[in-house]
Amino acid sequence: MKIYGRTKANKSQLNELCETVVSAEPSALRELASFLYRCADSIEDMGDEWEYENFESSEFVSPEFVVFNPDVVSD
Repeated sequence: MKIYGRTKANKSQLNELCETVVSAEPSALRELASFLYRCADSIEDMGDEWEYENFESSEFVSPEFVVFNPDVVSD
């Protein structure tokens, strides 16, 4: 697994991160966990046809959270 991110100062530069910190209420964490499970199921079900999905939530506006299929997107 690789985790990438952008900074507010340089939104155009995508960097591999060495650490990720999430601070959220339990309901938001469950919503994020459910999103990750759906992405994993979609990758298994659709293979290379599934490229990525953006996390959408009424609780989160920023930061943006995106999951990419590692078999479709390369470094």
